[in-house]
Amino acid sequence: MHQERSRSADQHRELLPAKNVDADDPNLLIDHVWSNARVFLPAGKVGSACQLGGDSLGPHLAELADLAVVVGDRARSGPRWSAAVARGDRAPFKDDSFDLVAIHDADRAGGPPSRVLEEARRLCRPTGQVVIGLSSRRTARALGPELRAPGLVLAALPGPRRPAVLVRGQEREPATYFMRRVAFPYRTPGRGGLNAYLEQSRHRAALVAPPRMVLKASPRRLAVLGSRQATASLFSHLEAFVRSSWGDLGLPGAPPDRLSPLVIAHRRSKAAVVSVLLFGGRQVLVAKLPRYGRSNSSLQREAAALEHVARAVTGPILATLPRSLGIHTIGDTEVLLQTAVPGRHLVAETASKRLRRGMLAGQLDVMFSWCLGLQAASGQSVLVDDELIDTKLVPRAEAGLAALGGDTRVEALLDQAIERARRLVGTPLQLVVAHGDFWAGNVLVDRGRVAGVVDWERASVDDLPIWDPVKAVLDAAYHLDRYRSVPRHGSSGLPGWGDLGPWKGISDPRFGVGFRAAVAQQSWFSEMARDVLTSTFVRAGIPLGWLPVAFPFHLVRAFTHDDSSPRSVAGWGSVLRALAASPGMWADDLAGERRVVEPASATTAIEELARGDGGDGRG
Repeated sequence: MHQERSRSADQHRELLPAKNVDADDPNLLIDHVWSNARVFLPAGKVGSACQLGGDSLGPHLAELADLAVVVGDRARSGPRWSAAVARGDRAPFKDDSFDLVAIHDADRAGGPPSRVLEEARRLCRPTGQVVIGLSSRRTARALGPELRAPGLVLAALPGPRRPAVLVRGQEREPATYFMRRVAFPYRTPGRGGLNAYLEQSRHRAALVAPPRMVLKASPRRLAVLGSRQATASLFSHLEAFVRSSWGDLGLPGAPPDRLSPLVIAHRRSKAAVVSVLLFGGRQVLVAKLPRYGRSNSSLQREAAALEHVARAVTGPILATLPRSLGIHTIGDTEVLLQTAVPGRHLVAETASKRLRRGMLAGQLDVMFSWCLGLQAASGQSVLVDDELIDTKLVPRAEAGLAALGGDTRVEALLDQAIERARRLVGTPLQLVVAHGDFWAGNVLVDRGRVAGVVDWERASVDDLPIWDPVKAVLDAAYHLDRYRSVPRHGSSGLPGWGDLGPWKGISDPRFGVGFRAAVAQQSWFSEMARDVLTSTFVRAGIPLGWLPVAFPFHLVRAFTHDDSSPRSVAGWGSVLRALAASPGMWADDLAGERRVVEPASATTAIEELARGDGGDGRG
C-alpha cells in the first residue's frame, strides 16, 4: 500500500509547476486551528491534497497527504508543499487529480464561491472529499443545493478560517454541552468601544437562547462533502472502535447505537491535540488525537501521567480525575481515550461576571480548595536540602538560559532565586502531585465546587507544591482582559492596567501586562494576588520564602516544557528579561522567610512580614 501511494504521488508531481518562492520563507503564515477538521477526513494519509484560493493550509495538507499543493493568485510553496499561481476557480490540473480538495473560506477563494466549489468537485476523485468553509449566510444559501450532497455540515466557531469548535447544530447533546458548559462571551484583548460591547452582548444573548437555534443561526459552517464512495473518515473508524470495545473498556451500560462528536481544540503548538467529546452512551468519552501527524508525545505523557497520578492520589479527589482508557491506533493515528469529567468550565462560569476583587478571589478560592485537597491526598514530607534544589530548580534554570541565549541579567536573576531557595534548606516541605497547567480553563465546577480537572499532560509526581497555586493566579492575570473589559475607574478599576513602565520595550505586552499587574504594580489586583497566594501557602504549610522563588521560575516553566512553541519562548522569555532588567516584586519582602505559619495566626504573621517585623530568616 505504501509503495502504491508513493507511485501515485510521483505521478501527480508531473502536474505541478516548479516551486515559485523560497521554501524557508519566514513570513509564511500557518493557520493551525483549521486542522481540527481532520477528524472528519480519511483515517490514513491520502495520496494527494489541494487547497484552492490560497496557501494557508499548506502545512496541514502536507501532514494529511503524500503530495500537497496550494493554488492562488499569490500562493507560496513551503518545505513540504508545492504552489501553483492561478485563480482558485481555474486550477491548472486535470480532472480527478486529488483525494482531498480544501477551500479555506469560500468568500476569500479568489473567485465566485459557486465556481470555486465547481472547480473543487472537478479536481476531486470520486472516492475523495471536498472541505469548504463558509462565512456568510448569503454564500451558504447560494450553495445550498450543492451542500445537500452526501457529506457533513458543521457549525464552525468562531469561524471557518479558525474553527476551534466544530459541532452539528442538529445534534442535541453536543450542542447543549457546548453552549451551556463551555461557551462564554469572549472579548478580544485590547478591543474597546461600542463595537466590542455589542459583540459581547450578542454572545451573552446567545448563551441564554436554545443551543440548536443559536448554532443554526450562525452563518459560519465547515462542510465535508464527498460521494458515497468516499473513504471512511477518522471519526467513522473511531466510532466503530469505541462501540465494538465498549465492554472491554469497562464502560457502563450497553454500547450506543451511534456517537455524536463535539470537536474542541485551542492550542496551536506542534504538539497540540484535538479533543473530541463523544456523546451517546451513559458515559461521555473524550478522544484526544494529534493535530499534526500520526502520533504526539503529549498524548503519551498524559496517558502516563494519569496512571501515575491515579496511583499517587487517594480519597475523593480521584473522582475529579479523568480515567485513562489507553492509547489506541485508529487507522494509523494514535488516539488517547479517557472518560469525561462532569461540570461547567470555570471560565464559562465566571467570564461574564463583572471584574471585582471578590469575584476573582472567589474563583481562585474554588480552585485552591481542590488544589490543597490534591496536595493533601498525594503529599510526601521531606526536609529541603541542596540535592532537592539541584534536582528541581537548577536544570530548569539551565534550560531557560539556553532558550534565551545565555542572557547575563536573566542568569543573575535565576541565581538569586536559587540562592533564596537555598536559604530554606532544613525547612519541611510536602512533595506533591502537580497538575502543571492549573488554570481556570482546565477546571470544571458544579455548585461552587470543583467537579473535574482536565489536561494532565504536564503533570508530575513528587514535585514542589508551589507551582499550581502560582500558575492559577498568574494565568488569571494573563487572561483577565480576554473575558471582560478592564475598567480604569470605579471600584473595579485598574488605573495602571496596560502600563509596562520600565518593562516597556522589553516585555511583549500580551504576556507582560497581566504578570506585572499581579507581581509588581500597586493596585487591588496585586494585593489580591498577594493575599490569596500567601494564605494558600499558609494553608498548605509552605514557607512563604518560596514565593519570590516561584515567580521567576514560573516564567521559566512557561517556555521550557516539552510542548513549548517559539511564541511561548519569545513571549514569556521577554517577561523574564524585563523582570531581570528591572526587578521588583512584592514577594521580594518574603525572601528567606522560613516559617511555616499555622492557619489561625496567618493573618497576623503576614501583616508582620509586610511591616518588616518578622522576616529575620530564622527557623
